[in-house]
Order: sequence, then C-alpha cells, then structure tokens
Amino acid sequence: MGNIEPSPFRKLINMHRLAPGIDWAILVFLFLIGSLHPSPQMFYSSLFILFFGLMAAVLGISQLLYSISKSQGSRIQGERRKDPPIAREIFDTSRSMFVAACLAAWPIGLYRAGLPTGYAWTLQEMGLTWWMVVLEMYAGIIMIDAYSYWKHRILHTKLLFPFHKNHHSFKDPTPFAGFAVGPFEAVLTFWPVLIICYPPAKHFVPLYMTAIVAFVLLNLYLHCGVTFKWIEKITLPIGLNSSGWHNVHHSDVVSNYGELSYIWDKICKTSREDVADRKQAVSDEAQADLIVEQM
Repeated sequence: MGNIEPSPFRKLINMHRLAPGIDWAILVFLFLIGSLHPSPQMFYSSLFILFFGLMAAVLGISQLLYSISKSQGSRIQGERRKDPPIAREIFDTSRSMFVAACLAAWPIGLYRAGLPTGYAWTLQEMGLTWWMVVLEMYAGIIMIDAYSYWKHRILHTKLLFPFHKNHHSFKDPTPFAGFAVGPFEAVLTFWPVLIICYPPAKHFVPLYMTAIVAFVLLNLYLHCGVTFKWIEKITLPIGLNSSGWHNVHHSDVVSNYGELSYIWDKICKTSREDVADRKQAVSDEAQADLIVEQM
C-alpha cells in the first residue's frame, strides 16, 4: 500500500507550521492587552522594570553558574564536542522572561497604583499564624509541582509538542537554557501569578518571593549540565529534582518529566528506569510471540 495522504483538515492545523506564528502573536497580545489595565502607565512601567530586572538576574546567575560548571562539578554527558548554542538559549529565555514580565505586571501594576491585590506583607494581613502560613505555602508547592508535571506531559503530546520542541533542541543544555521556552509554554508556566490580582487570594510576600527565587535557582541548576554532589545530597532526599535527573529528559525525551520534583515521575512510572523496563517487557513479549509462531 502507498502512503496515505493527510487530510486537508490535518494540513490546515499543522501545528509545526502554526506554532512559531502563534508564539509571536502571544507576545504581541500580552503587550497590547496591557492597555486594558486599570492603570496602563503603571502596567507598562512595571513591565519594562520587570523585564530588564528578570533578564539581568537570570542571565547574571546563568553566567556565574556556567563559569563554575566549566571547571567544577561532574559533567553528565561527558565533555562537550562543540560549543553550546548559548545565543539561541538567551534569545528564547528573553522571550519567556518577556511573557513573565507581562503577566507579573498586572498584579504589580495594581499594587503600585494603590489598588487591592493579594499581596500581604505581614501575618496580620494574612490572618494566619506562622505555622499556618508555612503549611499553606507547602500545600501550594505540592499543587504547583503536580501542575508542572502534567503541564510538561501535555506539552509532549503530538498536538502541543511543536510549542515545546525547541527547548529539546538544547540536548546538552547550559544554565542559559533554564527558561529557554516559547511564549506559549511560558504562559502555561507563569500564568498563576495572575491569581494575585484577586485580593482574597492572599500571598505572604516574604515566603512567596523566597519560593520564586528558589525555583529560579533550581531551574538554572537543572540545566547546568553538571552535578554537584553536595547539592544532590540535599535535593534528592527531600524529593526535589536534580541536575542529573532533569538532564536525562534532554537526552531522552520520553522520560523524567518532573520539573520541581521527581515524585510524579515515580508515581506515574515515567522515570528512565520505568520506561526502559516497559520497553524490555514489550521486547520480551514480542520475542515470546515469535517463538510461539515458529513452533
């Protein structure tokens, strides 16, 4: 039989062709929609402050970690055979940071304009005790971890992978690739910041900002291409992801989807070991069937 031609409908919705245009359209939309902010001036000034601040912080930390990783730590994939595509990593990171800035400018713009938000600077504003705030933050981290895992799994479906595939072009990433994702994926990653626009959704700023900084540092470490034993001894026992664990996902696309932790990979059996076991089981079953047919 000859090859079956794809239907006109499938050609029409070819995501591999549409994804780049959709990504750029998202950037334009996020920028223009700021004109509907209750205080457009505060929105756009916050946007540019956030964008340049995020870029300076992320690129600065990435450069520091990259410099350290070239002389220290254990290389995961062996010595690099060619220079990493840092320029492309920085370009994609700049787009995702622009998305993050556009989204964060909504609650921050409201706050700067003196309008109600969910930001709370004191326990009195939270209406909770210290242990209750910590418990609430811990519950939030568990929810975000679950969301991040399933978001990542969905991005690996046939329909949405075109929005994620560019991140996998960095097969042996550097810290500059930590946030090198397209605008569509960046929206899926950073949209929860908009919840702060709802005043009853209180966020205790000291812990909230600490969690964000920790997430940024962890994500940059996950993409540094090396492991540091003292860091792995801290992260792995408490369920957090590690550079060694996540690097597998860049070299072996169909396993190790966890972003904050590896727990969901263990629960859903999507670790490299689980995937290898399933492949071996299928191979053994196929061989058994072949032997039966030959008898």
